[in-house]
Amino acid sequence: MDTFFTSAELPEGLRSAFAESRISLSLADAKAEDMPLIAVNQPFCDMSGYGPDEVLDRNCRFLQPNESPDAVRKDMREFLYDSDKPDGRFVIPNVTKDGRKFLNLVYMAKLKKDDEVTFVLGSQFPVDPEKASEPDLYDRALKESLKQLNLLSGDDNWALLGSFDALASSHSIIARARME
Repeated sequence: MDTFFTSAELPEGLRSAFAESRISLSLADAKAEDMPLIAVNQPFCDMSGYGPDEVLDRNCRFLQPNESPDAVRKDMREFLYDSDKPDGRFVIPNVTKDGRKFLNLVYMAKLKKDDEVTFVLGSQFPVDPEKASEPDLYDRALKESLKQLNLLSGDDNWALLGSFDALASSHSIIARARME
């Protein structure tokens, strides 16, 4: 699977974790101003519709429509700058390159080297608002923070959300182990 990087300083284990993954992954440089993306894999490009040359060296907020909810953005910023939180989970409205709206379940994991957050790993799971159980879910996500992920569907899909969580967690565990 194709993986695209802007930095030669990434550990080989982290590079191979990206190459082996079939889920959308991104990696931001936590030490650089505005935390730009320094790695994405092919599933990320397929999900967003953007090529690597269009996403690398940019903060991933370009995927958010202008009317994205400030509450979700605030929650994400707080997570990124809170040293006590190693992982975060968010639902954010996104738009593909061709203008298709979707909800993005984003799992972020901070990766440390020498006890300093060096990278932020993102695992993304798109949810098509037209296939969600509530037709106005995308529009409501634009107006409020979706901290309670049960808004995505009925109780039946908690197992599905749990599967996303397990996938994202396993990728963050692998990435953390391969940082060494």
